[in-house]
Amino acid sequence: MSTLLGTELNSTLKDLFEKRISTVIMATIDQEQRPHTAPFNHILATDSKHLRLAVSRNHQTFLNIQANGNVVVAVLEEGDIAVCIKGFARVIRNSMESDYNLAVIEVEISEIKKDNSATHFVTQGIRIRHRNEPYLLESRRIFQELASD
Repeated sequence: MSTLLGTELNSTLKDLFEKRISTVIMATIDQEQRPHTAPFNHILATDSKHLRLAVSRNHQTFLNIQANGNVVVAVLEEGDIAVCIKGFARVIRNSMESDYNLAVIEVEISEIKKDNSATHFVTQGIRIRHRNEPYLLESRRIFQELASD
């Protein structure tokens, strides 16, 4: 059963996003009112009420946010973290200096609920590995730019 945690990130969630290791699943609604989900790993918390993500301008998620900013961000992480973050997303920059194809999206949080299972324990989140050193360096530049706005 879900438990409402509030409308702001608690210290555990803020610390989690500070580590910059999480891959989250963001859900949006397309123009036919169908759900669309996609994984994102360039995400950070700018404060307790806002998340910031890098999203490709060529991605369906970007188009959906432009048409309808309602989003849900699902976070599953070690330590039995299973939360759903609802909010409204908007484009705050159409392109990033570090990667012209990426836009900066900001999500204003409206609700956070805990979705842990009574029968299962979340032991780890979704993990990625960069294909090579240049991609790792690019990822670092993207995070630096997200944090500097």
